[in-house]
Order: sequence, then C-alpha cells, then structure tokens
Amino acid sequence: MKALAAFTMKGRMQAVMVATVFTVLALLITPLGIASSAVIALVVLRKGIQEGLLTVILGGVALSLLGLLLFGQPMSLAIAGMLLWLPMLVLGEVLRATRSLRLVVEVAVVLGALLIGIQYLVLDDVTLFWSGILEEYSAQMMDPSVVSDADRKTMVAEMAPWMAGGMGAAWFLQLALSLFLARSWQATLYNPGGFGEELRQLRLGYWLLILVPVLLVVGGLSDKPGLASQLGLVGMAAFFLQGVALVHGLVQEFKANQGWLIGFYVLLVIGMPASFTAVSAAGFADGWLNFRARVRARKPKGDE
Repeated sequence: MKALAAFTMKGRMQAVMVATVFTVLALLITPLGIASSAVIALVVLRKGIQEGLLTVILGGVALSLLGLLLFGQPMSLAIAGMLLWLPMLVLGEVLRATRSLRLVVEVAVVLGALLIGIQYLVLDDVTLFWSGILEEYSAQMMDPSVVSDADRKTMVAEMAPWMAGGMGAAWFLQLALSLFLARSWQATLYNPGGFGEELRQLRLGYWLLILVPVLLVVGGLSDKPGLASQLGLVGMAAFFLQGVALVHGLVQEFKANQGWLIGFYVLLVIGMPASFTAVSAAGFADGWLNFRARVRARKPKGDE
C-alpha cells in the first residue's frame, strides 16, 4: 500500500490514473470504491482542494472516455466517479484544515443523514420504492430452488422499510473508511504511526451521544420504521467506529499482542449483524465513560 500511495503522490496524472482504475474495478469488486475515494482524499490532504478538484475533473474526463468505449455511454462511469469523489473534496479539506478526525467523522454523519432526508423529500413512498428495487434484484439473483419465492418475498418485506437508513449508514461508513485509508496512506508516507494514534483517540461529540438515543426512542414509538429510526442507523454506524477505536486504544493501553485485533476483526465479520450492534453499544458507552482514559489513569506512571 505504501508503494501505491507513493505512486499516487508522484504527480497529478498518476493520481488520476489510480483513482480511475479503482473506480472501474469497483464495478466488479465494490469495496474498491473506498480506495478510489481515498486517492482523491489523499490528494486533498497533501496538496489542497484545488489540486483535488483538478484531479476529479481530469478523472471525470477519463471515466467518460472509458464509459464510451466500454458501454457506449460516456456519462455512466463519470457519474459513478463523481458520486465517489465529490464528497471527498469536502471531507478531505475539512480534515486538512482542522486535523480533527472527530470533526470530519461528524461531518460525514451529517452527509449520511442528508442522504436519508433527500430520499424522504424526493420519494412519495420510500418503503415502496425500495421494495420495488429489492424485488427486482432478488428475483434476478436468487435461485428459486435454493430460496423459495415466499421466503424471498418475506425477506424483501423485512428489508425494504430499513433500506433508506441502511443506505445512509452504508454511505457514511464508506466516506469514513475512505478518509481513514487516505489518512493512513498520508501517515505512512510522511508521518509513520500518526494515523494509528489518531484512530486510537477517536471520540465523538456529546451532541451525538444525546441525539442518537433520542432518535432511537422516538423511532421505537412507531410500529413502522420512520425518519427518526433511519437517522438512528447512521448514529449507530458512527458509534460503531468509536467502538473500533476503543478496541484499538485498549489493545495499545494494555500493550497486548496485535493478535487480539485480528481476533476482534474475525469475530466482527462472522458475528454480523449482532457484532455490529455490540461494538456500536461499546462505542456509545465509551462516549460517556471514556474507558481509555480510565485505563490510562489506573496505570503506574512507570508503565506509561
């Protein structure tokens, strides 16, 4: 990854090339979209928003040409690239100007919430909209011999009411992870170990500690998921990141073997979605109790 980051920083065209290639590959392997966005964020972090904007414009031209050659539609890939890259101009500049990982994560929370709000403003019936999309997608992707039609319809009916919030939370996580990756690349090249320290110290503001439970309580008063419940999902995703930061911080404070982190991520993946909820709850509790500071305070001075 260090070699990739170094190549990206060699010049504008190298950055355009890497961002464009990752965007195209993301059509096949979706998580690579995170790397594509991280390239733009890295350019902004190191060279400023003007250079980042030039990289986005040139990348958009490159994606238009590729879209024309591959699909006969010049705007298809370009639009995909803009959706990945434009938010990173804002978030990258916020992080560059403030050097606050907490603040930029909170701005990403607001962007995730805005995506949910836009769905409720534009769509007459959000659940019906997502039901149609899930119905069409599941009918194409699921083999009737493996998943019965009745089970498939039940799954769609259960998922559709939560898709607006799920999309907002997923977009927030993508934005945050892209920023984290860009920051780690920057630290690898120019400040080794810097990002790890930033991540281990990540704690969100009290406004989220108060707002998120209010949203979840208000949402729980209704039989069907409403706007408050959907927004609460973005808040849970934010505290999930704080929970991850908590684990990294405690491993560092206890000087534990890095194998604990590997075990944590393995359990996180195989335990989904229950593990997501548990880590989010731990992050929320840490917001009030600050476990890392308590552990630090109990350590003998000679061990610090």
